Amino acid sequence: MNVLRSSVIYSFFTSLSRIFGFIRDILIANFLGTGVVADIFFVAFRFPNTFRRIFSEGALNSAFVPIYTKLITNNSKKESSKFAGSIFLIFFITTSLVVLIIEIFMPFFMAILAPGFKNDHAKFAELVKVSRIIFPFLILISISSICSSILNSYNKFALSAALPIILNITLIIALIIAAYASIDFLIFLSWSVIVAGTIQFILLTIVLIRKRIYFSFTTNIYTSYIKRFAKLFSASFLSSGLLQINILIGTIIASYESGAISYLYYADRVYQLPLALIGIAIGMVLLPSISSKIKSDSFEIINRSIEQTLLYSFLFAVPASFGIFALSEQIISLLFERGEFDEVSTLFTSKALKLYSFGLVAFILMKIYTPIFFAHEKAKPTLYIAIINIIINTVLSIVLFINIGFVGIPIATSVSAWICVILMNYFLEKYDYYKISDRIFLPITIIFIASLLMYFYLLFLTKYSEIFINLLQDHKIIFLLFSVLSSILLYFILISFYKPFRYSEIKKVLQK
Repeated sequence: MNVLRSSVIYSFFTSLSRIFGFIRDILIANFLGTGVVADIFFVAFRFPNTFRRIFSEGALNSAFVPIYTKLITNNSKKESSKFAGSIFLIFFITTSLVVLIIEIFMPFFMAILAPGFKNDHAKFAELVKVSRIIFPFLILISISSICSSILNSYNKFALSAALPIILNITLIIALIIAAYASIDFLIFLSWSVIVAGTIQFILLTIVLIRKRIYFSFTTNIYTSYIKRFAKLFSASFLSSGLLQINILIGTIIASYESGAISYLYYADRVYQLPLALIGIAIGMVLLPSISSKIKSDSFEIINRSIEQTLLYSFLFAVPASFGIFALSEQIISLLFERGEFDEVSTLFTSKALKLYSFGLVAFILMKIYTPIFFAHEKAKPTLYIAIINIIINTVLSIVLFINIGFVGIPIATSVSAWICVILMNYFLEKYDYYKISDRIFLPITIIFIASLLMYFYLLFLTKYSEIFINLLQDHKIIFLLFSVLSSILLYFILISFYKPFRYSEIKKVLQK
């Protein structure tokens, strides 16, 4: 299946998920704002949700898909079924034990995750209670991720991309019920996360049964395939989930500043949209594509496939980065500024979003580069890069946080991401997995120039935004829609003067 076409499918369902995610966050912002209650929920929810992003969008998929894909490509249906069954059992037992241990020692783990909360005993006690309800979600995440990875190996990406919709809809319903029935928001939202995880797993099980994809359970679990998986997964857990680990580190540090966790959370939600639609979508479908080509296709064919993927990622990622930077305040104001979320919250959240936008292209490149290593089952370079990156991000975050407050955290995350991309490029070239050719520099330069011109256009609009909004009778949404749509049109008009980016050429690639 064509990588870009599969990416469009994944992006479509991901975009639906993000729309419901924004509705969820709008309601959370309205009812909880950026205060103590919001901070508690975001910390409690981020703990298992970080594992969800690492598993479903990274580690488990990166380690599982290359091995499973090669087994089904070689028509080893019996072996692939045993391999999947063994992984299912290992993860179910392991995560159950992890959940049991963390449930018992939850105060200790929360003291590490949110050390700034310890000074307020009531706040910390509430955090521990809510975290204990939510954390079993980890078990459901793990086994659901295995089912999703199996479907991805068969080039069935729609359901795995659509699964978060269930979580978002469940939380939306819970927020509305809690608001109108005067139920405790934190407790009700926490239990709704568990309900959503259960529904996701049931749905995946039904789909696998309908497609006649089954697990085979055997007593001989520790096979050569499991050894290969363990080697890949141990490295992938750090490298594939690098951004999420860095965000978790940021949460720990931000807990010392009231409201900072909420500012970073809402900013993260906005820039995660283009990251999911471009980086995660392409990275997810690129892995099985390269894994199946390694034995049959030449280096040059694989290299061109990666290059084309990168080029079309730049086509969307660079203008998205410029656009988010220019319109950050308008985006945050429109999405979240209501109820408990005031103008001060908008100002601080938009500052964080601007700084995250500097690293957006790097975040996307990391999502595309990482699967290349795992398709070749070469995990060590990504492990080294991950360790270096985490150290740089942690040190930089602490130093900047002490000097300039919470805005230092997105700066550190963006800087460390670009360092990670440079290191990945070095190792990819060193092992002859991918080498940047000269032919990619001209189109990237054209993308950058067109994006810069689009940025200046957006600056002009934002400079006179108050005049435009007054003319539109305070309809901020109309102004933002006009700004986004007109800037996209301008960008593609500018870009279309270069042949590979003409509409007809783009259409050919997506339909190929």
